[in-house]
Amino acid sequence: MDPLTHALLGGTTAVWFTSRQRLATAAVVGGFAALLADLDVLIQSSQDPLLQLEYHRQFTHALIFTPVGALVATALLGWWARGRGVTFRQTWTMAFWGYLTAGPLDACTSYGTQLLWPFSDLRIAWSIVPVVEPVTTVLLTVFLALAVVRHHKPWAVAGGVAMLVWFGVAWWQHQRASDMAMAWARQQGDRVEVLHIKPTMMNLVLWRAVYKSGPSIQCVALRPGLWGESRAYGGERALWVDPAFPLPGIPADSVLGRDVGRFVRLSDHFVVIHPRQPGVLGDGRYALLPHAIDPLWGITLDPGHTDRHAPFDSFRTWRPETLGLLVHMLLGKEDMSDFLLSRSTTGDQPTIKPLRGAGS
Repeated sequence: MDPLTHALLGGTTAVWFTSRQRLATAAVVGGFAALLADLDVLIQSSQDPLLQLEYHRQFTHALIFTPVGALVATALLGWWARGRGVTFRQTWTMAFWGYLTAGPLDACTSYGTQLLWPFSDLRIAWSIVPVVEPVTTVLLTVFLALAVVRHHKPWAVAGGVAMLVWFGVAWWQHQRASDMAMAWARQQGDRVEVLHIKPTMMNLVLWRAVYKSGPSIQCVALRPGLWGESRAYGGERALWVDPAFPLPGIPADSVLGRDVGRFVRLSDHFVVIHPRQPGVLGDGRYALLPHAIDPLWGITLDPGHTDRHAPFDSFRTWRPETLGLLVHMLLGKEDMSDFLLSRSTTGDQPTIKPLRGAGS
């Protein structure tokens, strides 16, 4: 999740295991330690752009790495904590509980976190909250502030309980969205082989479903709303890239061919040809619009230089109509299940047009 929420949860958890006299110190040390796991963004290579993706949310987020992360935090903040009468061991304990929250909190989002590294390379993604989720941030801010200002640890405990209750609501919404996606797929005559459900930005009302059915990947926007009527918004379909069949002109054993295989694995095999970016393979799990294929990131293929690593790029171009469509679906103002997002003749603007028989 976002750094602020990481710090708040790390600080809150450290306060739980600290004496009443050291709540403020624990909040700072625990919050600081929770941020250190994200230093994996510094692991990158100008020669191999995919290296950063491979190490993102990897060993620094693993549960077994917690004692080491806590030691790093203690080494960096030990001098400050000693000035406040806190010993090295006490500082490490605060840091341990704060750092321990980093991996599980990220696993609640959709990208995937290797909590069990090095015993497993499984990327755990419960996909119940977006990366930025304001309700969680506000709850933790209020309760942690009350605990520190009033020197009353039960406020921090109450904050943790409130967050867990809210995450329970998020899980319930995820299940409802999953049920809606399966029902929508059955109405289309699709056999769902793999399904990903994830919330859209900063809310638990509008969700993105993307599933694999035969040679295709299908996107659907779902609104199992906390208020109002539940709605499904039919979206785009695209062919997924099968790594078993090498791309024309790109030998599977070349540097570029191996990069394609790495990217397919990192994208959980939901790779599509980017509809807007020529020569780009994109991660079809993520898009600005929940019912669109347009990937947020991908690798550029150059068959003329198969001995070079593939460049990695992000594509996050906001347009007025993009925000308008998001708000339209978020509020559930109109049933758009008979509409698909399709391209204009120029390819520059997304437009909405009716498609008979495509909805529920």
